[in-house]
Amino acid sequence: MQKAFALFMLVGIALLLATVASPALMLVIKCFEPVPSDAMASINASGDLSGGFASSLFFRSAGLAALGASAACVLALPGIKLIGCTASARQFGLIASLIVAPLIIPPMVIGLGVRSWLRGAGEFRCVLVWALWCWPIVALLVGGAWARRGHQLYEVALIHGSKLKAFASVLGSVLVRPIIGAWMLLFALFLGDYSVPHSCDMIVYATALLSEATSSQYPVATVIASLPLLAPMLMAVVVAYVLGGRGAPGEQEEPAKAQFEVPRITCAIVLAMIAASTLLPTYGLIRDIELAKAIATTWELYRVDVAYSLATAFVAGALIVWMGTCATALAPIRRVAPLIVVIWAVIPGALVGEAVVAAYLPFDGIYSHWMLTVIGYVARFGWMGILLAHVVVRQSDESTMGAAMVDGASTGLATCRVTFANHWPTMCAGVLIAAAMSLAEVATTSLVRVPMFSPVSLVLIEKFHRFEDDVLAALCILLLIVACPGIALLSLASRWGR
Repeated sequence: MQKAFALFMLVGIALLLATVASPALMLVIKCFEPVPSDAMASINASGDLSGGFASSLFFRSAGLAALGASAACVLALPGIKLIGCTASARQFGLIASLIVAPLIIPPMVIGLGVRSWLRGAGEFRCVLVWALWCWPIVALLVGGAWARRGHQLYEVALIHGSKLKAFASVLGSVLVRPIIGAWMLLFALFLGDYSVPHSCDMIVYATALLSEATSSQYPVATVIASLPLLAPMLMAVVVAYVLGGRGAPGEQEEPAKAQFEVPRITCAIVLAMIAASTLLPTYGLIRDIELAKAIATTWELYRVDVAYSLATAFVAGALIVWMGTCATALAPIRRVAPLIVVIWAVIPGALVGEAVVAAYLPFDGIYSHWMLTVIGYVARFGWMGILLAHVVVRQSDESTMGAAMVDGASTGLATCRVTFANHWPTMCAGVLIAAAMSLAEVATTSLVRVPMFSPVSLVLIEKFHRFEDDVLAALCILLLIVACPGIALLSLASRWGR
C-alpha cells in the first residue's frame, strides 16, 4: 500500500511540476532573454498605460467588471437567503448542487444564448451574462456565512426589533466581509475574462492581451501587457481571501442541526434564477433552427475534431483531479489551498497559454502532439482539482482520519485512502466538470493549438464570426451535454456524502 501510494503521489507531483511549475519558470526565463531594441520599444509602447491599448481598454474593462460583480451580488440575494435559512446539512448539499449549475455551464454558451434574445447593447449584455453565470459564487459564499452564524443572530435580533433592524444587525456583524470578499473575487475574475465579452461582440483588455500573445514572438510582450491587468486582479483576490476566507473562529462552525422553514417564494425565485441562467439561454440557441439537422451536419463535418476534443478534455479532467488530490494531500499546500485557488483561477488564459508554449516549444514531439492541449487544459484549470480536494477534506470525518493514522498511516496516505476514497462520487463529478470547462476554453487553446485537430471551442468561435447559427447551436448543445452529467453527479454526490 505504501509503495502504491508513493507512486500515486509521485505521478501527481510530477504533473504539478510539468503543467504548472515548469511553464511558469520558463516564462520567467524567457522574459530575461535579449530582445532587439526596436522590438522592445514597440513592446513598451503597447504596454504603456499612458498611450498604448491599455489606456483605452483597461479602465473600460475595470468598469464593466465592477458592474458585473455588483449585478451578480444583486441577483444572488434570493440564493443567499435560501442557503442561509437551510440549516440541515443534507438539504444544504442538495440546494448548493442545484445553485452551482450555472457555474458549470460554459459562459460562452450563456453569452450566445442571451445574444439570441438581446441584440445590441453589448455592455449591458456582457454585465447580464456575467451576473447570470457567477451569481452562485456570491450565494454560496455569503449564504454559507449566514448559515454558520447569521441565522442564529438574526433570530436573536428579531426579539429586540423589526426584521429590517435584525437584518441590518446581521449584515453589519456577519455578512459585510463575505460580501466584499465575493465582490472582489468576481471583479478579478471578470477583469481577466475573454469569452463572455467576445460572445457579446465586445473588445476588452483580455481580448487585446490574447491578441498580443498570439501575434508577438516574444513572451515578454505578453507579460508586460498583462502587468496592468494582473496587479489589480491579484490585489483583489488577496483582499477577497482575507475578508471572505479568514473569518472569525466562530464562523467556521457547522450549520445548526435544526431546520428552519424556507419561504416558498424564495425557493421559487431561486429556481427561476437557475432556469434563467441555464434553460433560457439554451432555448434561445435552438428556437430558430432544426436542431436534429444541425447536429447531423455538425457531426458529419467535425466528428474527428469533436472526438479529439472530447478525449483531450476528459484526459485533462482526470489529470486535474489527480494532481489536485496529490497536492492537497500535502499539509503545506492544504493550509493555503483557498489562496492558491483564487490566485490561480483569475490568471488570464492568454498568460497561461503563453507559459505552456514557452515551456514546450523546444520539444517538437510534445509541441506537435495532442498532449500539449491536455497540458494547456491542466495548466488553466488545475485550480479546480485543488478546490475540489480542499472541499472534500473539509467535509471529512476527523475521527476516521485519526483512526487511520493511529493504525500507522501517514497524513497523506490517510487523506487519500480514507477521505478521497470515501468521496469518490464527488471526485468523479470533478473530472466531468473539469472536462466540460476545458472543452469550452478559448484563450489558452488559441495558443496551444496542435496540427492534429481543431478544438471545439475554436470551431465554435469560427462559426460565431461566420454567422453559421446552425453549427454554432449544435456545438453549444454539445458543451451543455458534456456539462450536464457533472451537474447531476455532483447533486447525487452531495446527498450521498451527507
